[in-house]
Amino acid sequence: MKNLLLAMLLITSPKLFAYETDINKDSLPVDEKSFIEVIKHFNKDDILKVLGEPASKEDIKVKSSSEILGSVWQYHRINTSADGNYYPTTELDFLDEFVETVVFINDNGESSKSPSQSYKIQKP
Repeated sequence: MKNLLLAMLLITSPKLFAYETDINKDSLPVDEKSFIEVIKHFNKDDILKVLGEPASKEDIKVKSSSEILGSVWQYHRINTSADGNYYPTTELDFLDEFVETVVFINDNGESSKSPSQSYKIQKP
C-alpha cells in the first residue's frame, strides 16, 4: 500500500510543481510589488503590446560586433509605490528578451531627495 501511494505521489508531483498560474498578458498591475511578480513572464514584444514604446530606449552593444547584449527602457508614471503615489520613472533593464532588473525612480530628470527602488527579477 505504501509503495502504491509513493508511486502515485511521484507520478503527480512533477505536474504539481510545473503548474503555473495563467498570466493575463493584456495588462500589467500598477503597484510595484505586483508589477515585479508579473513582469518576469513578459518578453519585449509583450511589454510593447501592453505599455507601448518607452519614453527612452538604449541598447547596450558589443563594440567589436555591434551585437546587442541588453537594453534599458524607461517609462513614465506607470507604477505606484506602497503609499499609492506614482513613480515618475520606471526603468526596465533587459538581458536578451526578458527583464532582468526593474528600477522605480523618484526622479524625472530633476534632483529628488526621495530614494528609488530597485528589484532583481527572479526567473520563473
